[in-house]
Amino acid sequence: SSGINAEWPLRPGSKPKLYTNHHDITYQEGATSAKEGATSAKDGAKGAEEAINLSKILRKIQRDVKVNPEDTKKNALTSSYWFERNVKASELHTIYLQLSKSRLTSLVVMTAMAGFAFNPVSGTLASFAALSAGTFLCSAAANACNQVMEAPFDAQMDRCKQRVMVRHLVSPLHCLTFSATSAVLGTSMLYYCVNPLTAALGLANIVLYAGVYTTMKRYTIANTWVGSIVGAIPPAMGWAAASGTLDSGALALCALIYFWQFPHFNSLSFNVRQDYCRAGYNMMSVTDVALNARVSLRNTAALIPLCMAIPFTGISHCSFSFYSVVVNTYFTYLAWNFYKSPNKQTARELFRFSLVYLPILFGFLAIGYAFKERTATSEEKHHSDKHYMKDLCPSSVLPASADQLCPVSHKASSGNVTSAPS
Repeated sequence: SSGINAEWPLRPGSKPKLYTNHHDITYQEGATSAKEGATSAKDGAKGAEEAINLSKILRKIQRDVKVNPEDTKKNALTSSYWFERNVKASELHTIYLQLSKSRLTSLVVMTAMAGFAFNPVSGTLASFAALSAGTFLCSAAANACNQVMEAPFDAQMDRCKQRVMVRHLVSPLHCLTFSATSAVLGTSMLYYCVNPLTAALGLANIVLYAGVYTTMKRYTIANTWVGSIVGAIPPAMGWAAASGTLDSGALALCALIYFWQFPHFNSLSFNVRQDYCRAGYNMMSVTDVALNARVSLRNTAALIPLCMAIPFTGISHCSFSFYSVVVNTYFTYLAWNFYKSPNKQTARELFRFSLVYLPILFGFLAIGYAFKERTATSEEKHHSDKHYMKDLCPSSVLPASADQLCPVSHKASSGNVTSAPS
């Protein structure tokens, strides 16, 4: 190149002497440059190999063949491509449980069982089994439909991005078919194996959750109140399954679940409000943090008089009022802390206690119910022992008065006995 001259021709055994206008190029620098060139060549070969592997993966995607997850980990570019996943039949039961939100559905079934168990009218074992299965199917139908409707928004939330519809494990048509089948089977089982009232409540729950609550979440904070009504219906279903009617006991259990849901959900939504905001959901924790904490405190405090009044409905013994005051006072204390200082710590404490609140309270209800039944049985036994002689010997057989039982002694006591002739 210009600026570089060398002695030419070289004599045998002589080294070239280079002259440059700017730098002296040594043999060591030349060797370093050669090594760098070799490294660049290796990198180029590696890049070419990766490009070939990527092209193979893309050809697999174009043929709608399931891609090995290990292949997608090697190159991040494949994460921007969608491909069809072939779900095996053995995986369907797991997918259906995820579509049903199995943990939430299990809680719904448990509250329906509680309504059935606390009803003074004893239902049959067959109706109890039909209630459990029918409630599970109705809840599964509502949750599956909810996931289809919210899939684009769930994809923007960290807590929901692993759901079935977000990952496209099944098609929307497949999910809706599962939802419709579960709804038909669930309501039919409740109608024919339990009673029409329970089936009507189950159908109303599906419509409220999938049709009303899911839609309202993007428009108004009133969705929380509608969602609480949805959660309060299962105890009424259990009560109606046992007796066929709804009375004060059923309303008390529904009110208990209704008030409990506000501190439970509001404390949960507070710590994930960034997710709700990103997805565009209209929640109290996003629009008004103070209102979110105030509603939690107000509904938690309402549980105190409600639980004190429950024994008057005949569900439990009067001792339940004392036990419930202790539990509800601590629950209200946590809600007060959340109200005074809404932060992640106070919200987490309130949410964690709300998880164990229902098992504790239902446990006290069950103890009070059992004690009440035992007390009623003892009183009935005492009442039957008191009238045992009357039942054994009816009044038509027993003498009506003392003079009929012993007329002579009765006359002697009255002084009307005549002396014997001398």
